[in-house]
Amino acid sequence: MHMTPDKPDPEYVLGASASEHERLERQADAFDPLTERIFRQAGIQPGMKVLDVGCGAGDVSLLVQRLVGRDGSVLGVDRQAASLETAQSRATRMRIKNISFLES
Repeated sequence: MHMTPDKPDPEYVLGASASEHERLERQADAFDPLTERIFRQAGIQPGMKVLDVGCGAGDVSLLVQRLVGRDGSVLGVDRQAASLETAQSRATRMRIKNISFLES
């Protein structure tokens, strides 16, 4: 089912509003140390190319980007255009060059 970007997806329960993105960002900040440890144990390391499916506002993509470093890259994919705009805005604000986002 294809939804237009300006209409909410009735199948997505969390929403894609600015306040929801802010809530998810605060939540990610709280879980970052644990998430990072899990990713390191999973073998994510500098120079890797990582795909983040269902990236939302980019919390995991941004964390993983720190792990892969300058020589690696991250592609975040999501079907919510508003979430991807937030993710890209955050990456741009942080001056991150090796991360990109794709609507799909």
